[in-house]
Amino acid sequence: MTISDFLRHPLSVLAAVMLLLGASPASASAQTMQVTLRPGDVDVARGLARLDVELKISAMEADAGQAVLTLPVVIANTDTIATTLTDLTMTDALGPVPLTVRDDPVALVYSRNWIAGRAVSGDVTVRYRAPIDNTPPRRGSGPPFSLRTEGGGVSGVGNTFILLPEDDRDYRIALRWDLTGLGAGAGATSSYGEGDVDLEAGKADRLSSTVFMAGPMQREPMPVSNAGFSAAWMGETPFEARPLMAWTHQLHGWMSRFFDEPGDPPYRVFMRYNPINAGGGVALTRSFLVTYGQATDPADLKSTLSHEMIHTWTQWDGRGQWYGEGIAVYYQGLLPYRAGLITADAYLADINDTARRYYSNLLNDTPDDQIAPRFWEDSRIRVLPYDRGGLYFAVVDGKIRRASQGARSLDDLILEMNRRRRAGETVDEAAWVALLTAELGADGPMLHAAMKAGELMLPEPGDYGPCFTRYVAQARRFDLGFDPKSFVGDVKTIRGLVPGSAAERAGIRNGDVVTYAVAMDGVQSNQEATLTLQVTRGDDRFPVTYLPRGEEVDVYQWRRAPDAADADCKA
Repeated sequence: MTISDFLRHPLSVLAAVMLLLGASPASASAQTMQVTLRPGDVDVARGLARLDVELKISAMEADAGQAVLTLPVVIANTDTIATTLTDLTMTDALGPVPLTVRDDPVALVYSRNWIAGRAVSGDVTVRYRAPIDNTPPRRGSGPPFSLRTEGGGVSGVGNTFILLPEDDRDYRIALRWDLTGLGAGAGATSSYGEGDVDLEAGKADRLSSTVFMAGPMQREPMPVSNAGFSAAWMGETPFEARPLMAWTHQLHGWMSRFFDEPGDPPYRVFMRYNPINAGGGVALTRSFLVTYGQATDPADLKSTLSHEMIHTWTQWDGRGQWYGEGIAVYYQGLLPYRAGLITADAYLADINDTARRYYSNLLNDTPDDQIAPRFWEDSRIRVLPYDRGGLYFAVVDGKIRRASQGARSLDDLILEMNRRRRAGETVDEAAWVALLTAELGADGPMLHAAMKAGELMLPEPGDYGPCFTRYVAQARRFDLGFDPKSFVGDVKTIRGLVPGSAAERAGIRNGDVVTYAVAMDGVQSNQEATLTLQVTRGDDRFPVTYLPRGEEVDVYQWRRAPDAADADCKA
């Protein structure tokens, strides 16, 4: 997510939660699973549709009382169809299998499990209907996983609507589409390719990080190929989408060469409307899903598109978001600038957006090991892997360049991590710290430990190149004016109202039940962005709008050095 996702964009955070294991080698023991998707009943005016799902799973063996199917109920603050699906049936050679449900304990990610009422043996067929309703999500901001309908079609991510067998076997998976319910002109695609696709043996949960889209799609480029870059979207966008996707196509080619990617790897962009987190996105299998709103400026999406694309090359075996998100933030403006696809001033604005949010963040000293358990309770926590991570990598790059007298840079370490990943070697935190130590000696692990502990990450004035220099500016802290945990859960009830805060002055009161339709991470990024809460107080319902800002503090920023020309900027 650039920083507009979950951050500036959305939610890549989740990128870490969602990227799945690749397919395991085909084996004689692999079972088969056919997934057939039948979308239909699209009501464009009301934002309603349905998706009928059929699973044919070979050689299932289960005792009575054993869990046979599973689907998350909530994943990354996003509801699935686990509690709203209808007409669920399972049959084997003996006929219908009675099913009951058992939910895991409620958590950030928890699942519903379907329990067999009798022993199951042999091939089974599972059928159910997934309802699609474009009503804005109750929980507020989250990755754009949910099923939606737009432009006469449907789209969604598998983790919100595909039930999976409750086992760890390898499956050869056949993805099939039945588009008769969408009428003439409809097509279908997914993260794995156009139309019907057959996947080699691998874990069934590959489907959880797969984007599915069907309907009267628009595409870039044409003709569509299963190799290289392609983009898909439906309906009318409020801007010219094709030039933006052509820009993204150019950037993907440039990045593939920068990261030494062999060949022309497939990469798909899916673009969807999002009523609550416009401009957000999330990286998924071989693809990413980016969103827009009615007021979206396509220029603002470039950072999101760049950020999410970089996640293709930031997969690793370690824990924490600081690595994948930090690298994506560091490079999201730099690589398009190097490629000649944005200006030096646009790159500078990207640097300063990250720095302004980080240095004005009251919680920027939160240790890394506290981020995951507190991730959804406070957007100021949520943005730290992005902001602190991006500035950490800028500090690392500056130190390496000075230590090597300009002969080496952060690029060399990232490319080595990617080489190891492609070679099947371990790419975890220990591997990263070893590379730092080789470059910087004892200063490398000390810097890394300081970042993990929450110490301030401050690049030197020239660490972004001779074109820019550091200075001190002022910014107001993001401050809701009440306990941010008020926004956790289905029913958002204000508590911990701060006397004299902007929220109190605007009329918010403890006990108010509120809803909102913006991404809090995006509001936090914009010093001028107001927040509108729909307040329910007793029998009254009314909007309250205010600027969620507190005290003004010093923040570090960068600006063009006197007389610096574009040619002086970091390449």
